[in-house]
Amino acid sequence: MPGWSRLITFIAVEDNAVHSGEPVDPNLDIGAAYAKSQQIKARILPPGVSPLDPSATPTSLERTVRVLLPPLDSKQIPSIRALGANFVQSGQDAAEAKKKRPVLPILFYKPLTALSGPERDIVIPQAATRNGDETDWEVELGVIISKPCKDVSPSRALDYVLGYTLTNDVSCRKRMFAVPQWGLGKSFDGHLPIGPCLVSPSALGDPEDVPLQTRVNGRLVQDGNTRDHLWGVAETIAELSAGTTLLPGDIISMGTPPGEGFKRNPQEWLKHGDECVVSGGRGLGSLRNWVRQEGREEVQRVKAKL
Repeated sequence: MPGWSRLITFIAVEDNAVHSGEPVDPNLDIGAAYAKSQQIKARILPPGVSPLDPSATPTSLERTVRVLLPPLDSKQIPSIRALGANFVQSGQDAAEAKKKRPVLPILFYKPLTALSGPERDIVIPQAATRNGDETDWEVELGVIISKPCKDVSPSRALDYVLGYTLTNDVSCRKRMFAVPQWGLGKSFDGHLPIGPCLVSPSALGDPEDVPLQTRVNGRLVQDGNTRDHLWGVAETIAELSAGTTLLPGDIISMGTPPGEGFKRNPQEWLKHGDECVVSGGRGLGSLRNWVRQEGREEVQRVKAKL
């Protein structure tokens, strides 16, 4: 188990260097504090120690956050797997829906270039707007693998989890639904913000009881809980590791609760200038991003009331 409860990665005020460390305030919503320009201090890991090291333990040396980064960067993440259609839907009986779930998790991959972090723009590229723009939000629980993992049982699967984070599986629906494979609609640069922190398994507790929400311009659009996963975290790791080695740093994004824009009546889409905030309980905090249309000016950022 890691020697931290929560871990952030950042550029420090004091030395302009990149550090990973544990926030000094154990109860601080890191993303909300950063969005409001509040001071955030962290006890940093020793030099040369990776966040992926399961024995990593913060020192007593404190540094102040200048720029909050994704908790892991693309060089530390071998692959990004994501689950689709993995939640009980509105109006469904949970027990019945879980009984009728797919025989295997519905899986797709996102490229490492989709990785993004707190306060970064979600850029809607011109390729997504050729036939009308339909860019959507998806709050999800992200699972980070801690060590090589192959053919594990559900009962042992959580032993291979380094920590958890928030993900926003941004999806361009027209491109996504144009063909049976969803990948092209979910693969644009920057369309997987993650963060603001990693939460250790011991700090998070049961991964099947985590509240998840999305707000667009302050309005609640998703309000769910991972208890409605069709495939739970342990079962998912077991299935994905069957005959396949999961590697340290691999991300598994567990699917989104009801409330996406394409399921609404009328449908709703992210547009230029929108503020999108996904949040989670159990120490996950808030992850804010801004939506920008490619070719248009930078969006005007405001301090959110998170």
